[in-house]
Amino acid sequence: MQPTAIIIAIISGLASALLFAGIVLESSSAVSLALAAPIPIAIASLGWGSTAGFISAAVATAAIYAIAQSVPSALTLLGSMALPTAVAGHLAGLARPAAEDTPRPLGPAGANPPLDWYPLPRVFMAITLMAIASCIFLGWYLGFDPEDFVPAVVEALQQSGGAMDAATDVERRAIAELIIGLVPFVQPAVLSIALIVGLYLGAAIVRVSGRLPRPKDDIPTSAQLPQISLVVFAVAAGAAFIDGTIGLVADVFLGGFAAAFTLVGLAALHRRTRGRQGRFLVLFSSYAALLLLSFPILLFLAMGVYETWRRPYGPAPASRN
Repeated sequence: MQPTAIIIAIISGLASALLFAGIVLESSSAVSLALAAPIPIAIASLGWGSTAGFISAAVATAAIYAIAQSVPSALTLLGSMALPTAVAGHLAGLARPAAEDTPRPLGPAGANPPLDWYPLPRVFMAITLMAIASCIFLGWYLGFDPEDFVPAVVEALQQSGGAMDAATDVERRAIAELIIGLVPFVQPAVLSIALIVGLYLGAAIVRVSGRLPRPKDDIPTSAQLPQISLVVFAVAAGAAFIDGTIGLVADVFLGGFAAAFTLVGLAALHRRTRGRQGRFLVLFSSYAALLLLSFPILLFLAMGVYETWRRPYGPAPASRN
């Protein structure tokens, strides 16, 4: 491994730690900055190799521990963003020589054999599963119990003022229970999107520098999930009605895959509107509706489920180039 790659990995790890440090230090801009923490690690992994990505993840974890002097804070960054991004970057760099009957370009460019790159649907699936696994691990490690958080949320609602001043204690507790009940669903959904977008932005930045070996993927066409994800999603939807730990774990699976299917649905919208008049208006209206109204998420979720059922993809390569 070249010294330049090690330096880039260390710098990327420190940058990731600084972005994530806002949550540890309880900064007002903590969440927005923390969601960008995967980007530097993705840059190191995609541009300078898998080893650089894992070094970057280790440096980010060590830096957060040095800043906060807290093992839970370090494990939160490692489990939720640093390690999943390094693994996703490694998977995105997997390739093998293409089949012999694959057409090759004429001239000097044809001297290099074409490669089959690890398919985007499997990278997408791996990111979703890692986001789910990290939420389950952190929930277990930090001792997440919905009942323990209800009093704190009720107190926060009392201090918020506004309409909560006129609410009764029973109403505040009901709202608090609803908010806490959404956490196992929302947390993996947000984390899945942050990891996927972080990898995409990291790839875009590295591509500009000319260091990205993987050809540019046609995202609207290749953004899919394996069909087994439909089975997992259906089982999680049924298990979510069970009380206790099983229901909480099912909520985590449901949230992670709901976010992934929604992104697949948005990719399908981009693909289906290509070359059509009014495409910009359709895309702008769709994203505006998602940001302002939220409920259109269900439409794109359904579209993503349909696309996954309708468009299976082929086998994937499994070796590193």
